[in-house]
Amino acid sequence: MTPAQSALLDRLTNALGQDPRIQALWLAGSLAQGGGDAWSDIDLVAQVDAADMAGCLNDYKGPRPGLPERVHVLEVYGCIINSVTTTWERFDIVFLPEVQIRKTYGSELKPLSGAAVQLDPKPDTDADAATAERVEALILEFLRVLGLGPVAVGRGEWIVAQQGHSLLRDMTVNLMLEGAGVPRAARGAKRLNVFLQPAQQAALEAIMPPAANRESLLQSQAAIGRLFLGEARPIAARMGITWPKAFEAATREHLRTELGLEL
Repeated sequence: MTPAQSALLDRLTNALGQDPRIQALWLAGSLAQGGGDAWSDIDLVAQVDAADMAGCLNDYKGPRPGLPERVHVLEVYGCIINSVTTTWERFDIVFLPEVQIRKTYGSELKPLSGAAVQLDPKPDTDADAATAERVEALILEFLRVLGLGPVAVGRGEWIVAQQGHSLLRDMTVNLMLEGAGVPRAARGAKRLNVFLQPAQQAALEAIMPPAANRESLLQSQAAIGRLFLGEARPIAARMGITWPKAFEAATREHLRTELGLEL
């Protein structure tokens, strides 16, 4: 944790500690688990009674004694206040009753103040069977979206084609994460490198987003298709997933016939 992050954390802890409705306070997220860096935000979990949640959310949307001045405040999921300060420091405060904290979080939380109860490790809800189901769904959806390429090309819908490529890229990343056994709760919107193998990272970085023309689109689609299928086959075999041979063969022939695209 940097000096600036420590200073912000101290300021938030002191400010929230003055609110009698907050029974306990924890540090959450990557900084609590020792995996944060200088670009990490401050994630706090505040224990409140269920009856006080709505009031806390409403009060912390506006200026609060001790809190830094903010230029952006957003309520998320009915329990989180997301904030950006005038110097672009970022922090989230999650307001939840104890029973919900126990269900949502585990021992990865770091106590900061209050009569913080000892939290047990969160039960693993990402069972192997569920993971296999998600991987199988990813494979089928990837082939379906990939097979829609001729529609966008035929219509000259290059913006739609670019959006489709982004979907395929996202599915490829998710496949890699599923294959590595990375729990969904551990994945962050702003951090991927730590979860990917060097070869996977290099392969993804090498695929350029398509420009708004046929040649660029086909080149990018072929590259992402080869990468995904090459990654998916061994993962499917390891998880006991029946490979959709007929669907893959039909998709390959469809792309070859309509676009001259070879995967």
